[in-house]
Amino acid sequence: MSLTPLNIQMLGGFSISREGAGLSIGGRPQKLCLLLSYLILERPRPVPWEELAGLIWRDRPVDTASLNALKAILHRARSWLDQLGEGMGRTLILSRQGCCQWNPEQPVTLDTEEFSRLIRAGEEAPEGEQLELWSRALELYQGDFLPALAGCPWAASISQKLHDSYLHTALRLLPLLDGQGRTREAAELAGSVFALEPLREDLCRWRMETLLRLERHKDAARAYEDFQERLLAARGLMPSDGLRELYRRAQGRRDPRALSPVALLERLQEPPHPGALLCDYDFFRIVCHSMARMAARSGEPLHVALISVQPGKDAPLPRHSLDRVMDHLQDVIRRHLRRGDAATRCSASQFALLLPQTTYENGRMVCSRITRAFVRQFPHSPAVLHVSLQPLRPAQEAE
Repeated sequence: MSLTPLNIQMLGGFSISREGAGLSIGGRPQKLCLLLSYLILERPRPVPWEELAGLIWRDRPVDTASLNALKAILHRARSWLDQLGEGMGRTLILSRQGCCQWNPEQPVTLDTEEFSRLIRAGEEAPEGEQLELWSRALELYQGDFLPALAGCPWAASISQKLHDSYLHTALRLLPLLDGQGRTREAAELAGSVFALEPLREDLCRWRMETLLRLERHKDAARAYEDFQERLLAARGLMPSDGLRELYRRAQGRRDPRALSPVALLERLQEPPHPGALLCDYDFFRIVCHSMARMAARSGEPLHVALISVQPGKDAPLPRHSLDRVMDHLQDVIRRHLRRGDAATRCSASQFALLLPQTTYENGRMVCSRITRAFVRQFPHSPAVLHVSLQPLRPAQEAE
């Protein structure tokens, strides 16, 4: 039988085509895909049966049962390859002397090998030829290596190497394209690479900068918004100031009265302050309402403490003395509460403390720590502190 050349794709899928006839292997059973892909990549040499069995059944020793199962998989693989032409299965997969081999005389064009060849050729070529060679290489990269075998260590190792090579080459190609004014191609390449590496800020920057030069401001803004959402979800981080500045440029043509997501977060972000949140009484009430609802939903404890300043003697404190004591107490409260706690001056001589995720016993300890710290710091104060602690529960919903 004439050995007509085969085109084999393993990047982004797994398929074999010959003279217009094609077979998609990605949806076939994993063991069959693993057997065929391994034989194709190792086609220069005969592969022992034991090696194939160990590859397919990593978690058990090679025995008679596994070798018989391997022969059954081989039979299905040959039958399936017969769709490329009568007898192609036995022509392509040879068996002899305890080994199995993909026919080394069969002409094959394999995308992974062509991809690696073009990258190496670009590295060895003059600078003027690199752009064309690397562009052709990256066009072949339709996705990661054998995605159907992502859980197989052998395939995962090769996939990572090819993925790293693709990323490294793309980052070298982007400035070459941009430097020659091929901005549209640079934008498309940045988008393709960014889709595979969606948490890379440098790729987001390339995507946004090229889109802005193409006057595609809405697409640039959308690229940032999607990236910010992914970064917050995956790592709890915000993009850098530089990337946010690019986003502001992309937002420049929108309604100036509208608030962008970046501006919203910047306005909502609290300046760095140690200790508890100190707020006015009305805002403290809103925080209490919100925290009480959250505590009712989660079942976590929530307590409110009231610290009252009382005179150490029978005579009431003069106003200027009371104000000085309250200022001192405010500093102590700020330093000895957690950042998640809140406090407010609810009267001329009282502070209210909101203690989320705090049991009654822990709440008493917090209040004792504050009173001890106050006495230790102001041993001659004319006032004494009185503390009460009670749970805070949300109002019952109307029937």
